[in-house]
Amino acid sequence: MTKLKQEQQIAKKVTLVGAIWDALLGLAKILAGHFSHSNALLADGIHSLSDLVTDIFVYFTSANARRGPDENHPYGHLRFETLTTVALGFILMLVAIGIAFDAFASEGQNAQFTWYGLAAILITIVVKEGIFHYTKLAGEKIQSKMLIANAWHSRSDALSSVAVLAGLVGIYLGIPWADLAAAVVVALLIAKMAIGMIWENLAELVDTAPDPKLMAQIKDTANSLKHVMAPHDMRARSMAGKIYLDMHIHVPSHATVSEGHYLGDLVAYTIKQAHPQVADVMVHIDTDDSIQTDSFREEKGKPPQLKLPARQQILADLGYLLREHKAYINLENTRLHYLNKQLEMEIIAQAEQLPVEQQAAASQQILFILNQVSYLHQASVHWVHNA
Repeated sequence: MTKLKQEQQIAKKVTLVGAIWDALLGLAKILAGHFSHSNALLADGIHSLSDLVTDIFVYFTSANARRGPDENHPYGHLRFETLTTVALGFILMLVAIGIAFDAFASEGQNAQFTWYGLAAILITIVVKEGIFHYTKLAGEKIQSKMLIANAWHSRSDALSSVAVLAGLVGIYLGIPWADLAAAVVVALLIAKMAIGMIWENLAELVDTAPDPKLMAQIKDTANSLKHVMAPHDMRARSMAGKIYLDMHIHVPSHATVSEGHYLGDLVAYTIKQAHPQVADVMVHIDTDDSIQTDSFREEKGKPPQLKLPARQQILADLGYLLREHKAYINLENTRLHYLNKQLEMEIIAQAEQLPVEQQAAASQQILFILNQVSYLHQASVHWVHNA
């Protein structure tokens, strides 16, 4: 079973458990509020049922958001979580407005203190606090911002129930406006939670950078590796609590392509192990002190390093210039080093094809010819066996 599939099953299971409790608690409080003529208790029951609506959204979104990448969604489907959370925020805002409106519209009705109303509230506080911790732990385990947001939704229900409890106690003590005040507090709590959900997830939809402290920690992780120098130009985007990271690193100047690839893989692996919220790392390898993206921004036209010819053109030139030496030169294995905006070259010659006593003279002839190549800064010849 894939990791995404496991995360999907965890999210669905946790959400289903929360939905069952939300339905039971919501109906119990609405019935108790109706018979007690308590606006605050009715409002809290509606809040619990709004949690049920949230759970339904979360359940079906979890089934889709944790699918892997496909042709139309190369980064996966995690943004479905983000979009769903924004939608839930707006729904909850409407719920908050409705609760406050109903509270003022019903002002003057005689609310009554009942023991079954009190029992419903106390059970809600205990159960919803338990659901909060259960859901939050699961959300942190799979790095799901949607699941964590749903957990805080449960916590808000517990807090609003505390406000309703205060209202019932106020009624019991003969304070007539306590029920109205408690209903308004419930509405404000829901509205505050909704605004936070909307703001945080809209920021993610427009690719706002993750927490600077986290980015600094990721950079320190890359810096801790030997032979990996000066991580820079780090960019990151968030998707439902997971981070997709791009970064540049410096490696030793004469590192081969395969060594650079190895170091890039090492950086990506180390970062993902140290920071589980990082889902993907794209590493660009730099081999000198220049920063690629800065040079592209600051210079007009083609950067100096890109004015140098590419491998295909260089091999064509070498094939013509060194045509008299082609019997023992393996042009395809020529090593090119684009360093400090200059080109260095290593010519690979087959030692078996020329007597040892002639190799030094042949090397001098090759270097003399290459010295006339305008774009070449430095060249060397290496005699190898079985090139």
